[in-house]
Amino acid sequence: SRRRHTRVVSDWSSDVCSSDLLPTVVQLREDLIEHLRGRRNRTDANLDERQRRALAQLRRDGYAVIENYMPRDEALALRDRLEAFLEEGKDKDWPEGAWMRFWDGRGYDQGVRRIYHVDKIVPELAKAKHDRWIFDIVDAYYGVPFHSGALVFQHNLQSNANTRTYHLDSFIKEFKSFIYLDDVDEGNGPFAYVPGTHRKHLLRIKKQLFGNGEGEAPTTVFPEDMTEDERALETNVLGKAGTLILADVRGMHRGTPQKDRSRSVLVNYIVKHEGDLQIDR
Repeated sequence: SRRRHTRVVSDWSSDVCSSDLLPTVVQLREDLIEHLRGRRNRTDANLDERQRRALAQLRRDGYAVIENYMPRDEALALRDRLEAFLEEGKDKDWPEGAWMRFWDGRGYDQGVRRIYHVDKIVPELAKAKHDRWIFDIVDAYYGVPFHSGALVFQHNLQSNANTRTYHLDSFIKEFKSFIYLDDVDEGNGPFAYVPGTHRKHLLRIKKQLFGNGEGEAPTTVFPEDMTEDERALETNVLGKAGTLILADVRGMHRGTPQKDRSRSVLVNYIVKHEGDLQIDR
């Protein structure tokens, strides 16, 4: 009811300082403007049937799955080539502009290895980073052009059993594509998404304004932040090597634990502003 809504807003305002409120207001204003602009300038007229199906799933669920995006044998060969870089066993910065980080000793996601801007050392991956077929879907989803900020190779060791809980990646609009470089089932940590949570706008606003308390990332989403029905919808995305996943990562998602073997994936960080992202330097 209106009365109840007014009371909640009043309760919130007593705990929020202007430094928290301003970026939230700016973000909401930007989202609204882009939403209206996207409705006026729909960019999905020239999509093929497969792209249209992916776009419809994205709008409904917040994620979409495209099987056989890359031939399975090519995906497995790419996995073997990229995993060879990990044999050095330590962090590294390449002069070409890529860097490798080993996530050990963390509270969660121990055993994750990442190579950021991997296309700098494997130049043919630029095609995957800037694939127009994918970006036509993303641009149609948002109604404005988006760009790749980083192509990242990620390898999760079998020991990575303590993965991060539900979370959203950012309060600003951000998108990711994932290409499985292994056959992925329940045994090696499939990507999991809670369908429909890309529309939980009020929860995102609350997290942005109040966070989660000292020592906890504001983007973490606890099970109690979602209804029992929402949690029951969580979907583990299984698929053969070469499967493509597109995801609005303002929806609630997580990587599930590695139970019996490792998993490799190619991740594209897709954002509104052009330029390389400086992540985990």
